[in-house]
Amino acid sequence: MGKFMTYVYDLEDGQRLMVENAGGDTVVALSSGDEGQQQSQSNAFETGKWLNPPELFRVAGSLLLRIESKNAVEFIRVRANQMQLMRTGPDLGNAEKLKLKKSDESIAMEPMEPMEPMEPMTPMKPMRKMRPMEMRMGGMHMSMGAAEKETEKRFCTQCGKPVRDEDRFCASCGHALSGQEDS
Repeated sequence: MGKFMTYVYDLEDGQRLMVENAGGDTVVALSSGDEGQQQSQSNAFETGKWLNPPELFRVAGSLLLRIESKNAVEFIRVRANQMQLMRTGPDLGNAEKLKLKKSDESIAMEPMEPMEPMEPMTPMKPMRKMRPMEMRMGGMHMSMGAAEKETEKRFCTQCGKPVRDEDRFCASCGHALSGQEDS
């Protein structure tokens, strides 16, 4: 029998408690929410294989799961959204016994098939060499792709706008530029 037996209990506040024995672990899950928004959390506790079905009790606002395995009898406390394995057995004197239902749902997800390795990517082909692009508009000059022959840019000493080497006056403010080499 490869399938796990799962036990469920529906709580009043719309939450559902699920318990199953997966291998040597007891897996406890608490799920809540509407159809549209399901929230679930689960914990696994090393309890060993169960000898008997789990029992559920309500004691002072907590739920107690009694797990009987070949190793020991252990209790898992579920309160609000916390689950913990109890170190000592609780007093079940005034406990209310709740009925767990068998279910064929499973908490433990089925192992997924491993993904196929991806094909190696082919390297990109080198791009063909592009011709340099140049644009002139009024006093503005822009070039892309060409190796810049000017290593030092000049700026107007009056307004700070860029000027070309051959300019005598700033195209922006009309200031007379100095440092012109007359040939």
